[in-house]
Amino acid sequence: MNPQIWFLIAGGALLIVFLAALDMSRLLRKKSGDWQELEKEAEEDTNPLMDVEQEAPAEASAEPVAAGRVEKITLPRAPEILDQIITHTDWDGIISGALLKNFSPLARVGVTTPRALRSTLRAAAKNPDKPNRLFIADIGIESANLPDIEDALIDIKKAGTKIYWYDHHPWSPLSVDTAARDCEDIIVDIKFRNAAEIIHQRITGSDPYADQLIRLLTNQLKPEEEEWGAGWRHLIMATQSSGTFSDIIDLITNLAANRSFSVSDRFKISRMAEEEKIFQRFAEGKHREEQSNSGMKFLVVDLRVFRMEYDENGRLKRKFDRHNPPASIGYDIVKYHKPDFYIMVLKNNRLSIRGGEERKFRVDPLRKIKLIKGNPVQVAGHTYAAGVYLTVGLKSKMKYIWDWSLPQEVEDFIEEVKQKL
Repeated sequence: MNPQIWFLIAGGALLIVFLAALDMSRLLRKKSGDWQELEKEAEEDTNPLMDVEQEAPAEASAEPVAAGRVEKITLPRAPEILDQIITHTDWDGIISGALLKNFSPLARVGVTTPRALRSTLRAAAKNPDKPNRLFIADIGIESANLPDIEDALIDIKKAGTKIYWYDHHPWSPLSVDTAARDCEDIIVDIKFRNAAEIIHQRITGSDPYADQLIRLLTNQLKPEEEEWGAGWRHLIMATQSSGTFSDIIDLITNLAANRSFSVSDRFKISRMAEEEKIFQRFAEGKHREEQSNSGMKFLVVDLRVFRMEYDENGRLKRKFDRHNPPASIGYDIVKYHKPDFYIMVLKNNRLSIRGGEERKFRVDPLRKIKLIKGNPVQVAGHTYAAGVYLTVGLKSKMKYIWDWSLPQEVEDFIEEVKQKL
């Protein structure tokens, strides 16, 4: 037999053995109760800037501190006051961070995710160089991490740091009560569409540039601001598609100061403007249509790099796309197709489900899904949007090598959604 054929056979066998061993090790760890660690691995494997909506804990909501309107508090602004900002990496987190950084130009900025918040706060508690004020924006508390977060908040407060926490995602009542004991000021209000508007009302007030940042977030720019907004919108999208935590910190710092775009920034903006045309065509194109048992229309939008996509004749074909659409394309999909909700497939084991314009869809009925056909599932999010983490088996992983259709585990989740909604 040709040596090359033997080489290919041996290579294929080694690949199968490696994948089987990897899958078995994860299964054993999961069976031993180490599911949280697997979730942490999944978070690290995911681009930290992928998510537009924060995926907060899937728990009962606490009563909001205010009903969509809060009173402004007056905080001193002086160079000798050392501030630190911790914010999320999505659009809301970026604008929230920029608002706070604009309010306190010398503040240190850090970004994190809901799952990494525990380690972020522990690091802040251990850091001897503590700020006078710590602002936390657009991030909720997972109850599983509450003891560690409480310990960190206590240590930070004991060091003399005043903590200000603003969020619009659902928290458990216990999480709100626990954090409130150590916070100088805390607002958790699910009636706000974003945390930035809470910060705008509570901290910055009606400052001209702060008002402009809110209009950028809510897509309500004035005609004379459109060119400015398009540049920042494209730069944020470019950073989300291929950025790091360090990149997003630089972005928040520059946006807060309304700095001129660098040569590198302009290159990213130009590239993203061209790619946006491709994304627009994708958004307008045909997507899989489904209907829930209650009659709600929803779409399944495949955003994987290797996927099946409808061609101009409405036939499914294999598609490898280096212009992988960002999750923020959901805004345009809703605009063009008017679904009641839609499911975006980001990876084989990673989905995002979000409501349409009329807000018929709510995440609540899906929160109790923990297992589908024996496979662990996590649905984590707020009222109208959530992230979904699936457990994809070895069979589906192997099949994906030649078959780019959705894994059976994703299909099973879609069927579960139909039943629940």
